[in-house]
Amino acid sequence: MAVFSKKEAELNIKKDKSYTRQQMISLLREASPEYSSGSCQWKLGEMLKSGEIVKTGYNQYIISTGKNSPAYLPDYSKLAVTIMDQIAEKYPFIAFTVFETVLMNEFLNHLVAQNTIFVQAEKDISSFVFRFLQEESYGNVMLKPAKKVFDLYWAKDTIVVTDLVSEAPIQMSDPHKITMEKMLVDIYCDKLIRGTFSMAEYPSIVEQAFDKYRIDRTRMLRYARRRNREKEIAHVLDAGLD
Repeated sequence: MAVFSKKEAELNIKKDKSYTRQQMISLLREASPEYSSGSCQWKLGEMLKSGEIVKTGYNQYIISTGKNSPAYLPDYSKLAVTIMDQIAEKYPFIAFTVFETVLMNEFLNHLVAQNTIFVQAEKDISSFVFRFLQEESYGNVMLKPAKKVFDLYWAKDTIVVTDLVSEAPIQMSDPHKITMEKMLVDIYCDKLIRGTFSMAEYPSIVEQAFDKYRIDRTRMLRYARRRNREKEIAHVLDAGLD
């Protein structure tokens, strides 16, 4: 682990106490005087990326214990839960996840008033899921619509069925519920979701999410790489979480 953690006992660092960035750098220099201030700043950034320390608020950091922040548990609408349960019952062995735009309201200044539900299913199965939802008499269901079609025919509680990107981060205990790592990448990459909120708020969403929940940065960027947006999202993380 990092130099900081090796000297932790000597410095009497408390795992439940928060420190400012400058305090962290001072502690690093105290532990290893041979390190320059610039080297300590670099080391602090590496520790933040690796999860050895976590940011708990503006300019506030704590040593990670793995229990400092809770995992994200999406608070779905009744409609989304019903859709999730019905698909799982009909197709018990397929991989799919459900996201709805109102989940972003936890982090937005300008709230999403009219909900859209996105069902991402295995590529070869998504068309079957689409037809099943149509047969269940849901009002407005679209299958992989182009942006112009989505904008033209969108209505409240529209259900959009798309393909699930391979190697998407899922939670094993609830594989159909979206993880925060996946959500943060999808709302940046998906053109349809991007159109439902102001992208100017994206950096704030990321910072609030990292402040509030336990998020695996490496896992998130691995998925961003699958969606060809790793550099862009890494830039947002580096700018907002330093």
